[in-house]
Amino acid sequence: MNRYVHIQAALTVLMTLSLPSVAAPHETVDRWIDEALTNNASLSAQYAAIEAAQAEEEASDAWADPVVKYGIAPETLEGSNPVGHRFEVSQALPWPDQLSASREASQAGVLAARQDTQWQTRKLIASVREAYARLWYSNRAIALHHETRALVEQLADITRQRLEYGEGTQSELLRIETELDTLDAKLVELQADQDRLSASLIPLLGRRPEPDDLVLPMPDQTTAVSDLSAATDHPMVQAAEARTAEARARLDAAEAGRRPVFTASAGYNSLWADERKRWMVGVGIQIPLSGQRQNSAVRKAAAEVSRRQWQTTQAHRDLLASIGDAKAAIQAGYGRLEILDERHLPNQRAHWEASLNDLASGTGRLEDAIKSARQLTGVKLNREAVVRDLVSAEARFGALVATQVRK
Repeated sequence: MNRYVHIQAALTVLMTLSLPSVAAPHETVDRWIDEALTNNASLSAQYAAIEAAQAEEEASDAWADPVVKYGIAPETLEGSNPVGHRFEVSQALPWPDQLSASREASQAGVLAARQDTQWQTRKLIASVREAYARLWYSNRAIALHHETRALVEQLADITRQRLEYGEGTQSELLRIETELDTLDAKLVELQADQDRLSASLIPLLGRRPEPDDLVLPMPDQTTAVSDLSAATDHPMVQAAEARTAEARARLDAAEAGRRPVFTASAGYNSLWADERKRWMVGVGIQIPLSGQRQNSAVRKAAAEVSRRQWQTTQAHRDLLASIGDAKAAIQAGYGRLEILDERHLPNQRAHWEASLNDLASGTGRLEDAIKSARQLTGVKLNREAVVRDLVSAEARFGALVATQVRK
C-alpha cells in the first residue's frame, strides 16, 4: 500500500513538472491602458455623472405633482347629521416652452457629461502612456548605471595590470574603488526612486506595476508629422459648448418664469346643503407681486450664459495652445534624437575608447578616463530621456487630436 502511494505521488510530481508554466503577463502599455480604463476610480466616477445627468433628463419636462387636499368637519362626527367632507385636487399648468427649455437644458447636461467622460478617457490614456515612459526611463537609468559600473571595472582591471607591471600607483586603484563605491550608493538612490514611482501609479492602474521587462515602442516620425493638425471636434470644447447651450436653455426657462402661474382645480364639498353646489371646478393664478425674484433669476441665468460663453472661448484657445506646444515638443524631440544618434553618441563612444587606450598605454590620465565613462553613460541616458519626453509629448498630442486613442 505504501509503495502504491509513493508511486502515485511520484507520478503526480512528474505530471506537474510536465505542465507548461503560466508566465506572468508582460507589463505592456496596452495592458496598462486596459487596466486603467477598467479600474481607474476617476473615470468610473465620470460614468456615474452620466447616469446622474440621464436620470435628471428623464423628469426634466414632467409636470409638477398634483396637490390633493382633504378636510373633514369634526362637529359632524357625532350626531344624526351626515359627516361633512371636503376634498380638492389642484394641478399647476406649466407653459409649454418652459417645459421644452427644461428638457433642452437637461439634454445639454447629458451631452456635457458624455463629452467630459470622453475627454477624461483621452487624458487617462495619455497619462498611462506617460507613466509607462517614466517607469521605462527609470528602468533604463538603472541599466545604464550598471553599464557605467562595468566601464569603471574595466578601468580597474587596467589599473591592476599596470600596477603589477610597476607602471600604476596604489592611489589610482583606490581612486577607482572610491568611484565604484559612489556608483553603488547612487544605485540605491535610483532603485528607491523607481520604487516610489511604481507606488505612485496605484491610483492610475489600481495596482503597483513591476518595472521589469518594459518595452517602449519607438514613435514613428512620419506618422507623428502627418497627424499634426488642429482638432475641431474636441470633447473639451464640445463639453464647454454643451454647457453654454444648457445655460441658454436655463435662461429661456427663467424668462418663462416671469409669466403668471395658472392652476386648475376640482373638488367636492359635502357641507353644502344644496347638492348642486357641492361639486366645484376652478382656476387659480399666481401673479408676481413685484417681479423682483423673477428678474433676479433672469439676470443670474444671463450671467451664467455669458460665463459659459467665455469658458468656451477659453477652451478653444487652450486647445490650440496645447496642440502647438505638443507639436513643438515632438519636432524638437526628433531633432535632438537625430543629433544624438548620428553625432553625439558615436563621438562619445570614440572618446571613451581613446581614453581607455590612452590609459592602457600609460599616456592618459585616470580622471580623464573616469570622466569619459561618465559622459558616455550620460549621453546614453540623455537619449533615453529624449525618447521618454517624445513619447509623452505624442501621448499628449494624441489626446488633443484623437490620435492613438482607444475606444
